[in-house]
Amino acid sequence: MKKLLTSLMLLLGLAAPALAADEPVGLVQDTSQKALDILKKENGKNTRQVREQVESMVIPLIDFTRMTALAVGKDWRAANPAQQEQLATQFKTLLVRTYSSTMVRFKTAQIDVKPNAQFNNGGREAVVKSEVTLPGNADKKNVSIDYTLYKGNQGWKIFNVSVEGASLVTVYRTQFGEEIRKNGIDGLIKQLKDKNEGVKPA
Repeated sequence: MKKLLTSLMLLLGLAAPALAADEPVGLVQDTSQKALDILKKENGKNTRQVREQVESMVIPLIDFTRMTALAVGKDWRAANPAQQEQLATQFKTLLVRTYSSTMVRFKTAQIDVKPNAQFNNGGREAVVKSEVTLPGNADKKNVSIDYTLYKGNQGWKIFNVSVEGASLVTVYRTQFGEEIRKNGIDGLIKQLKDKNEGVKPA
């Protein structure tokens, strides 16, 4: 689970040559390089200012509402608009608070972003494939990380990440489904709020 969630933040500290940022591959690579430049400028310090700079650049590129809807699954349509908003807000907060503090661990990682995205849904969805060598990985085994994006009115946005074929939204769908069956949509919102209260920003 931690690998899946941390992979969302790999965009915050991976180096790659910049391409046109208006295409999916270029978006991943360009954002990675800009984030790495921020980390290098601050000598890899994980200060509040560094996190805020990087998060302000990366978070708008992730569609947390779509990601949350996929993670909740069929129960998303049963939630009213206010509940949907709360779910998306709490899920976003959980991901960002838990994993943004780990970004500097990946500033020396090596990434190979594949140049040809796989397009689906009439060209409106794309999968950008990459292989990452993580720092401190003794066996030097590459980790396969795929970013799934869609193109909307505001351009390309990420809404799912898969590590070694395991999808973040699929993993969460199982957990969320169990909580909803036990305590309903409001129970899931409360569970996420409780987790966020236990994960305070550094």
